[in-house]
Amino acid sequence: MGTSGSFGGSGGKDAADLRDNIAAWLDATSEPGSADAGNADGADQPADPTRPGTPGQAPRVDLGPALRVLLNSRNRGGSSDGPSGGGGGARGGGGGRSSGGATRSVGRVSRAAGRAGRLALAYSSGNREALREAGLDYDELQALGDPVAIGLKIIETAFESQADSTLADAEERDIVSLVVEWILEQPSDHPPTPEDVVRKSIETTIAEAALTEVSSMAYAKDASFEKRRSLERQIRDVAAEYAAQATLNPRGATEQQMAQAIENGIRDIGQIFGVRS
Repeated sequence: MGTSGSFGGSGGKDAADLRDNIAAWLDATSEPGSADAGNADGADQPADPTRPGTPGQAPRVDLGPALRVLLNSRNRGGSSDGPSGGGGGARGGGGGRSSGGATRSVGRVSRAAGRAGRLALAYSSGNREALREAGLDYDELQALGDPVAIGLKIIETAFESQADSTLADAEERDIVSLVVEWILEQPSDHPPTPEDVVRKSIETTIAEAALTEVSSMAYAKDASFEKRRSLERQIRDVAAEYAAQATLNPRGATEQQMAQAIENGIRDIGQIFGVRS
């Protein structure tokens, strides 16, 4: 669960609030009679997130602090680096409050997800020209014969650099790899739209940021495998709901347009929940 089980979590109030929320959720779902306590066999029976107060159902995970952690983290080098060159950095007085661990960059992950999403869509649709422009060859990718190997080539191209062994870089690559994997798994006769890819990227970015921050704490509380799996499912379900609330104005399917839509979508969700970045 999360990018690194050894990562203790970022410092700052936002990250502490997130871990407190998750700890409270774990405690609540361990109480006799709770929905999760009744699923000790690990069966996938998600609680209805639209009725968090219903007796017998697990409480809803609150990811509001995860948005603050994500949007208020300092960028590497302390400068803006969004897809348009100036919109990706943390701004305002709240910047950096939660940067005691991973120094995330919404702009960087949006750029990589936008480019990888575009390339994965190009491969799925057989768009040789789009792949060639990025230095990839459709026939060579097909010859790999393995979706994992194909995905890795796309991810390497999307980042344009070698992994730097930092937690933030690993988290960003995990996010992009999950999005690429999801695209390549879709039926060839029903490929995802660029908007689908943008929302999946937003959902995955929020979920992975939250999971990275709370992973160590979940282990420290001796949560069972079933409880950790349930927690991860809850976080991903709530992140998907958040992503669905983003107001998107797709202007096209270029990598720059998709990247900007991902970043704008994450910031839009932050504003819905009162997070100013």
